[in-house]
Amino acid sequence: MANRADTLSEYQPLDFAYDEMVDAQGKAREHWRPLGDFLDSSTPQTLDTLKRETQRRLKEQGVYYNVYEDPAGKHRTWQLDPVPMLLSEQEWPKLEAGLQQRARLFSLLLQDLYGPQKALREGLIPHEVVLRHPEFLRPAMTPKNNKQPSTPLVLYAVDLARGPDGAWWVLSDRSQGPSGAGYVLEARAVTKRVLGQSVSAYSIAPYAQFFHHLKRHVSALAPDQQREPTIALLSSGIGNEVYFEHAYLAAQLGITLVQGDDLTVRHGNVYLRTVDDLRRVDVLIRRVDSSFCDPLSFRSDSMLGVPGLLQAQQLGRVGMANSLGSGVLECPALLPFLPALARAWLGEELLLPNVATWWCGHDKERKYVLAELDKLLIKRVDQPGKVIFGETLSRKELQNLTDAIKATPWAYVGQQHLSFSSVPTLAEGGLAPRQLVLRSFLAGDGEHYDVMPGGLSRVAGSAEVSVISGQSGGWSKDTWLLRSSGSMRDVLRLHPSGQRRLATAALTSRAAEHLFWAASYLERSESLLRLVTAYQKRYDTWLDYGFDSDAQVLRQCVPLLQLYVSSTLIGDVPPAPETLRRALLSNNVGSLAYNLHRGLEGIYTVRDLWPADNWRVIEELEELLTYAERNREIVAVDQMVQPLLNAMLAFWGATQESLALTQGGLWLHLGRRLERVQNMLLGISHLCRQLVVGEDSALTLETLLDAHGCIVSHRRRYGIELNFLTVWQHLLLEVTNPRSLLHQLEELESLLHYLNASPQFGLTEQEKIVLSVVTPLRLADAREWSQADTSRTLLARFLSELSGRLRQLGTDLDNHYFRHTQPFTQFAR
Repeated sequence: MANRADTLSEYQPLDFAYDEMVDAQGKAREHWRPLGDFLDSSTPQTLDTLKRETQRRLKEQGVYYNVYEDPAGKHRTWQLDPVPMLLSEQEWPKLEAGLQQRARLFSLLLQDLYGPQKALREGLIPHEVVLRHPEFLRPAMTPKNNKQPSTPLVLYAVDLARGPDGAWWVLSDRSQGPSGAGYVLEARAVTKRVLGQSVSAYSIAPYAQFFHHLKRHVSALAPDQQREPTIALLSSGIGNEVYFEHAYLAAQLGITLVQGDDLTVRHGNVYLRTVDDLRRVDVLIRRVDSSFCDPLSFRSDSMLGVPGLLQAQQLGRVGMANSLGSGVLECPALLPFLPALARAWLGEELLLPNVATWWCGHDKERKYVLAELDKLLIKRVDQPGKVIFGETLSRKELQNLTDAIKATPWAYVGQQHLSFSSVPTLAEGGLAPRQLVLRSFLAGDGEHYDVMPGGLSRVAGSAEVSVISGQSGGWSKDTWLLRSSGSMRDVLRLHPSGQRRLATAALTSRAAEHLFWAASYLERSESLLRLVTAYQKRYDTWLDYGFDSDAQVLRQCVPLLQLYVSSTLIGDVPPAPETLRRALLSNNVGSLAYNLHRGLEGIYTVRDLWPADNWRVIEELEELLTYAERNREIVAVDQMVQPLLNAMLAFWGATQESLALTQGGLWLHLGRRLERVQNMLLGISHLCRQLVVGEDSALTLETLLDAHGCIVSHRRRYGIELNFLTVWQHLLLEVTNPRSLLHQLEELESLLHYLNASPQFGLTEQEKIVLSVVTPLRLADAREWSQADTSRTLLARFLSELSGRLRQLGTDLDNHYFRHTQPFTQFAR
C-alpha cells in the first residue's frame, strides 16, 4: 500500500485555486489529517465502493433532484460525493458573525424597500437597481395606513466561495425561498453512514438544533400567539427541481406540504382545505416565487398561487417566510452598495466582502466593465439568473454586448470571475480537485439569527467546468464544521416550546384524493395481474393438451379481461400471450402500464407522507415496470406478472405498518377496498352471464377462484369438492375469507365509520350506501345460486344491482371530501 506522502503527491490541486485539503507544500492541513489518513489508506476499489454505496442509499431512499434536461427528469437521483467538505473550528466564528450581520442588514433593507424607502430617497441605493428588478412587486408595498408590523427576513441563505488568498467571499444572496436545507440533512445521514468508523476521530457540529430554531422562528410569525399554529410549506408541486426537498423538509419539521389549490383566502384569512373542513393557516413557508403566488395581485396566468394571498399578508392575518417581494434582495446590482449601507444603518463595516461587482449605471464603473469585458461575468438586473461569461464571447459578441450596455447601462453589472477554492472529490480516476461553492443557511427574526453549522457544499462536475449548480451537472457534499470536543451523534429531535406547542401537520383534501385514487389504480393493476396469471395458467394447459374445455373457459374469461383492457386490443379468442403482453404494457387507457403509472404519479404527489423504508418498495415497483416496458417484446407474460404482483403486495404490506389512518392511511385503504369490491361485483356478474351449462363449468369456477387468490383457501375448506355452492359461499359470503366480497364490504364499512364525526346522530350517507349493499349479502343464501342457470340469471342480476348502488359511494366521497381540489383524472370503467 502506498504511504501517505506518495498518495498526497498523486493528488494534484488546481494551480490557480486555494485547495481546502492541502497547503502550498502539498501537506494536508491540520483539520484534514484524519480524513487524509483514511483517503491515503484507501485503494481505488475502496473509493469506488464509497461512491457506489452513496448513490445506492440515495436511490433507495428516493432522494431526487430534477435536472430538467436529464432523461430521468424528476426521478433523477441526487448526486452526492461521499468525501465531505471540512471547516475548521477556528475560522467559523468570524464566518458566522459575518453571515449574521448580513442577514440583519438584508432584513432591514427588505422592510425599508416595501415601507419608507429611505435607502432610495437618501441615495444609498440607485432607484433603477430596485424599481426595475422584476421581483420588486409594487402591490406588496406596505399601505400608509397599515399598522401591522413589517415582516422581517426569516429564512436566508448565502452562497460563499473561498478566493485564492484563502478568504471567503459572498457570491450571491438567496431570499426568495432558499433551497437546499433539506438536502443537508440527507447528505449528513448518508455521508456519516457510508464513511462509518473511518472518521470516528472527528467531532462534528450537529444540524438538529438549527432546525429546531428554524421552526421556532417560523412559528413566531403566527398572528395568534395563544394557540397552536398551523404551518404549511407552499410548493409548486412535483415538477419542481427540488420537490423532494419540499416533501422531506415538511416531513422532518412535522408541517403540512401544500400547493396553491390546497389553500383559499376568505375574509382576509388563509385556510387549508382538509378532508374535515377549512383549517386556518397561520404561517406559510414559501417555496413558490412571489410573482406566481397571487394571480389577483401579480401574474394573472399563474396556476401555482392563491388569489388574495397578498391581502392576507398585508392585513397581518398570515405569517410569511419569506414575505412576498423578498426576491428583490437577490438582485446582483445591490452588492456594490452594501458596504455603505452597513455603515449607515448598522454603524459597522461589512464583515463578509462581496465578490467584486460593478454596476454599469455609474460612469466610472461602466468604463471599467467595458474595458475588462472579456474577463468579467456580466449579469442583468432585469433578468435574474442570466450570466454571460465574457471570456467565451467572440469579438462580434463582445461588441454587441458593449453596445447593449451603453444603450441601457442601468441593466448590467460586471463581476469578477473569482477562482473558487478546490476540494478533493471522487472522480472516475480517483481523487481529484473540484471547485467549490458553499451555501450557508440562517433563520431569525430580523435581529437575531441562528446559522446552520456548516451548510451544503456544491462542486463542479468536472475540472473544466466553472459553473457550479445542480442543473449544470454539479455534485453536492456534506459540510462538516469540526469541533474540539463533542459527539458525532446528530438526531433531528424538535423539542416542544415551553410557552406554546409547535405546529402539527394536517392532511389536505388534495393529498387525500391522490391517496384514494392512487390506491384505486394500484388495486386495479393487482386485480388485472391476478386475472392474467389465472388466464395464463389455463392457456398453458390448453397448449399442452388441446382440450376444448380449456378453450371454452378461456373464451368465457375474455369479458373479464375486457373490463380492464380495450376489446380492440384483444383480437384473438382466446387471446394469445403476445396480445396480452401488448395490452398490459401499451399506453392505452386501462392497460396495466397505464394504471400503474397513474397510481405511482399519485404516490409521488404526496411524497412527504411516505417513510424512507416504504420508498424502496415504491422504487422497486417502478423499476420493474420500467424494465417490462423497455423489454416488452422479449419478456414473457409470466416473467413480468409475478414480480410486479410481489412488488405491489410488498407495498401494501409496508403501508399497512407505517401509514396511520389519520395521516392518510384511511384514504389509501378506502380507495383500495372500494376498487376491489367493484372489480369483484362487475367481474363475477359478467362471468355469470357467460357461463355454459355443463361439466366444464368447474374449470371456469376454478379459474375464477385463482383470479381472486382464493383457490388454496377454498381447497383447505372444502377439499377437492368444487361446485357453484362452495365457490359462491367462499368467494362471496364467507366473512372469514379475507378476500371474499363480504369481508371487503365489512372492511369498507369499518373504514367509513372513521369518517362519521357524529355517530350519535346516525349513519352518514356513505355508511348507508354500504349498508344497503352489505345487508343483502349477509341475508343471502348461496344455495339459491347453486346451479348454472340460477347463477346466470339470479346471481348476475343480484351482483349488478349491488354494483349500481355502490357506484354512488365514490361520487359521494368525491363531492363531500375532495370538493375543494382540482379535478383528478379518474379511469373509466
